[in-house]
Amino acid sequence: MAAKKETAKITSKFSLVDRFEGTIVEKPIVLANKTVLAGLGLATRLQNDFEAKFDEFAQDGAKVRSEAVKSASELRTDIESRIGTARKNLGKRVETAVEVVLDYAPIATTDDVAKLNKKLDKVLVSIAK
Repeated sequence: MAAKKETAKITSKFSLVDRFEGTIVEKPIVLANKTVLAGLGLATRLQNDFEAKFDEFAQDGAKVRSEAVKSASELRTDIESRIGTARKNLGKRVETAVEVVLDYAPIATTDDVAKLNKKLDKVLVSIAK
């Protein structure tokens, strides 16, 4: 058993490339090793670049959101102001229209009723005598 442990220790000290140094499979193994390492390096770089871009996009999104909220608030204020002005103008137009209708319609006003009451009182006083 001791021999197996020593063999495992010896082989673990050397890399796979070192084990095949000087053999016919050395170049393919070196190429495969470099390919794996290049893949790992590319994956690491892509992950870092992705994280940086992701953070940048998140910051841009936050700016757009704050501008949209500000624009929506300004739009709401503008609309509320216009609605208030429109209500005042509409109220004035309705009052004017009602006055015109009352001027042309044969409807007795409070003043007309008061005048008629005075005349009726005079007539009733003269009849009572």
